[in-house]
Amino acid sequence: MITSIPAGHVTDRRGATAVLVTGALALLGAYLGLALAGSTVALLAVLFVLAGTGKGAVETAQGAAVALLAPSELLGSAFGALATIQSFANLAASALAGALWTLVSPRVAFLYLAGWAAVSAVALIAARR
Repeated sequence: MITSIPAGHVTDRRGATAVLVTGALALLGAYLGLALAGSTVALLAVLFVLAGTGKGAVETAQGAAVALLAPSELLGSAFGALATIQSFANLAASALAGALWTLVSPRVAFLYLAGWAAVSAVALIAARR
C-alpha cells in the first residue's frame, strides 16, 4: 500500500513499463533472497519489504497501463480482463508454488517464482524496445 502512491507518480513520469520492470526485479531479488537466505529475522524482514515494494509497484503499474492503453469504450472490459488474468495467474502460481513447497522444498518454490519474475522482467524490457 505504501508503495502504490510513489509507484503511481513514477508511472506518470516514466511510464508503466519502467515501473513494471522495477517491480519484477524487486520480486526477483526478494524471491532469490528468500530461496537462499537463512532464518535471520532482520534479513527476512528486508526481503519481505522488498517483495511488498515489488508487488505494490506491479499492481499500480498494471492498472495504469490498462487505463492508458485501452480505448475508452473498452476500458471496463479491459479492467475486467486484467482482473481475470490476474486471478487465474495467481491461482496457478500459488497452486504450483505450494505444491513445490510441500513436495520438494521451500527453496525450490522460491526459485520457481524467481524464474517467473526474471522472465517477466526480460519480456517487459524486450517489449519496451
